[in-house]
Amino acid sequence: MSLYEVQRLIHRLNVDPVAVERFRTAPDALLGEYALDDAERAALLAGDVPALWRMGVHPLLMLHYARARQIPMPEVYRPLRPLAGERRLVSARSGAAA
Repeated sequence: MSLYEVQRLIHRLNVDPVAVERFRTAPDALLGEYALDDAERAALLAGDVPALWRMGVHPLLMLHYARARQIPMPEVYRPLRPLAGERRLVSARSGAAA
């Protein structure tokens, strides 16, 4: 698993409208440009927000992914609620839990 590659792809979806269009119309071609394992590829293609969360995708990138996938925010938050507490988010500045 390469969390870096997953997050790199999501970042690209945030800054590159052409990549978003490719992701929506020919996702396999775009995903083929990244070193993703089968689980990562499946989660990205299926819009599996809980799987991406469990992989460790940064919360802000989760929002970018949802926007690129056109997933309404209630559909992003609903499956994440049961996962509350699975990850402890820490601020790099203060070391305090976010």
